[in-house]
Amino acid sequence: MIEFEHVGKTFPGGVEAVVDFTLSMAEGETLVLLGTSGSGKTTAMKMVNRLVEPSAGRILVEGRDVMEYDAIALRRKIGYSIQHIGLFPHMTVAENVAIPPQLLQWPPEQVAERVDAMLALVGLSSEEYRNRYPAHLSGGQRQRVGVARALAADPPIVLMDEPFGALDPLTREQLQDELLELMESISKTILFVTHDVFEAVKLADRIAILDAGRLQQIAAPGELVEQPANEFVEEFLGQHRFQLSLLTRPVRSLLPAREAEPADAESRPREDSRDPRLAPHDSLATALDLFKSSRRDSLAVVDRGRMLGEISKRDLLAEIHALLGGVEEDAA
Repeated sequence: MIEFEHVGKTFPGGVEAVVDFTLSMAEGETLVLLGTSGSGKTTAMKMVNRLVEPSAGRILVEGRDVMEYDAIALRRKIGYSIQHIGLFPHMTVAENVAIPPQLLQWPPEQVAERVDAMLALVGLSSEEYRNRYPAHLSGGQRQRVGVARALAADPPIVLMDEPFGALDPLTREQLQDELLELMESISKTILFVTHDVFEAVKLADRIAILDAGRLQQIAAPGELVEQPANEFVEEFLGQHRFQLSLLTRPVRSLLPAREAEPADAESRPREDSRDPRLAPHDSLATALDLFKSSRRDSLAVVDRGRMLGEISKRDLLAEIHALLGGVEEDAA
């Protein structure tokens, strides 16, 4: 879907923002570019829709070099959501969301239907919000409108440049959760930029870590945390390694193999939906929180209404103790 082939960007004055950057993104993948300020992650992302043009190498979108596209036409087929949102203050919410499909000359009735659908998708009632102006919205609501606008023309690719960076921690976490739910309901290829390692681990299928414009490692979150490729990545993760291990290790890792992949799922009883439960992809951190709030000694692990097994508080604490021991050994 997106390919970087030995891409470089040198700005006037000789500043190398991106150096020999190569990676490929699969259709439907969420890839997070992670790094400190000045690492080149935003520059790399902006070269996809030619807000910045590469000095070397090439970027392919759907198999075609981005430099072969008309720049405006390219941007209209790629959704774009940024930290400061960029809503037009003199336009209503509906008018802001309608901009991309209108630029593509969709029929008015189709645009109106799409606006309502997008507002519903991001959790905003069209009846309540479509005629409001950005100044009358909270920061979280404005960001939801920004995401709705980025998706309005149904683009196959969405670029997100620290979209939640300016929000308070509680609102930020809520919008991260909503984005995860959104990603499950729509099929989009998402390139997401952040400097927050916890946000990256939470949202990414894979994470690409950059430093001084160079790619240091690209891996799934769990692999990144457990197997840092070099000293820079290890130092970047630093003191957060234990917490990140809890976030990247799934509950399914505590299930016996025969229960994690049952031979005859139909024969297993359905669990009581009123009981607290975990999904196999939930993290150990989620399990720890649920044990604390439910005060249970064991919790069911359920996948699409079917029980896969149970995990006990004792087993979870033993695993956490083992992880903590591993982190201490690494530190030593």
